Amino acid sequence: MEELLNKLLENTFIPTVDTPTKLPDEAGAYLICAKGTDVLPEGMKELEYTYVNGLPVIYVGIAGRPTSRVKSIRKRDYRNHFNGKARSSTLRKSLGVLFGFEKEYENETNNLKYKFIDKHEEKLSKWMKDNLIMHFVRIDNPMEFEIYLINTYEPPLNLKDNKSEKNRDFRKELSWLRTR
Repeated sequence: MEELLNKLLENTFIPTVDTPTKLPDEAGAYLICAKGTDVLPEGMKELEYTYVNGLPVIYVGIAGRPTSRVKSIRKRDYRNHFNGKARSSTLRKSLGVLFGFEKEYENETNNLKYKFIDKHEEKLSKWMKDNLIMHFVRIDNPMEFEIYLINTYEPPLNLKDNKSEKNRDFRKELSWLRTR
């Protein structure tokens, strides 16, 4: 795990500087950091963080889950997270509700299937590109490594598999916000 972690921390993607082709078009794991706590939504500024190179880790994810249609870091991260819609990105859902963006539901019976209105999706994409950086590593079966990263960095926006006491109340509130 230590060797994978070192590789992950060596590979940095800065959306305002790097082109998407820097990201492998293969399965892997990634760690997302904010450029500082001051750029985060109000509800996140006072949380407890683990830091990488002086930056707070806010989210960990993978591309290549056996049940997923998207098995590429480039497609999962750049296309879905930095440019997509909240419908296909838990990271976007979390950040969008924390910013108070207006939801647009797919249907009235399921309040989990939503995106934000177009102008808020665009605003979120710009904010993410300007304020987040990503560390990544190519790995064929990233699920076990994802759990290791969640346990190591305790990112506040990871709701699933995050058993940490750190920011537990925040995650509970965030989960509620995402479903209302």
